[in-house]
Amino acid sequence: MNKKEQQMQRERQEDVVLNKVLWWIVGAVVLEFLLLLLNRFYSYYTPDGIALAQALRTVFTVLGIVLPLCFLALLAWYRSARRSGKGTRLSGALTLIALALAVCAVVIAVFRASGIQFLYIAVPAVAVLALIYYLYQHEFFLIAVLSALGILAVHLVPRADLSALIAYGYAVALAVILAAALLFSRKLQTSGGILKLGGKELRLFPKNANYAMLYVTCIVVAAVLVAALLLGSLPVLYGVMVAWLLIMAVYYTVRLM
Repeated sequence: MNKKEQQMQRERQEDVVLNKVLWWIVGAVVLEFLLLLLNRFYSYYTPDGIALAQALRTVFTVLGIVLPLCFLALLAWYRSARRSGKGTRLSGALTLIALALAVCAVVIAVFRASGIQFLYIAVPAVAVLALIYYLYQHEFFLIAVLSALGILAVHLVPRADLSALIAYGYAVALAVILAAALLFSRKLQTSGGILKLGGKELRLFPKNANYAMLYVTCIVVAAVLVAALLLGSLPVLYGVMVAWLLIMAVYYTVRLM
């Protein structure tokens, strides 16, 4: 393959990535608009809209059950198409859409108005994580996910209006995720960024991945989680997580140059 063919192939790959990024942005904008519209009639309704608000709560109670079932059915279709070697673009796209709608429906059905407020932030956050996944190194994507979970821990764990099961359950789940991330990173470090799965080798991280940043991120998130449990939701804890995420963004942006 000569240089011209290599350049054309690189441009095609960049176009594919750009199209995926644009679809994520469009999806996030549409979903955010629907959430704003829903909040108008679901949370801040007038006396004339009480009946509509009650009907919406009933609808989302049903959707909180139906949409996860639809997601499982579409996931089975996607896996079947992938195993048979058929095209998975349509089934994959529908599965992702069903997953997003199912998560939103469950959150709204369980937490109602506070769930909509949470989704206001969660939807653009997921879109940003998707941009990081497609545009940056995969180790930065893992760092960004762990940092986002740490910021969520500062918000959720100390809240008195949540049940102890949700708050401390999330803390335990995050501790397990951090431990798994450490073990996963160590395994990839010893294998040069390659994961062996089902007799196949998948390159997840590049050979020059900086695993020290992953380990430090796990330590920072763990320290913030412990501080949130002991001291509550302090603004400085948000500042620590946001500052670390910005430092990592600058570091990995420089590495792309």
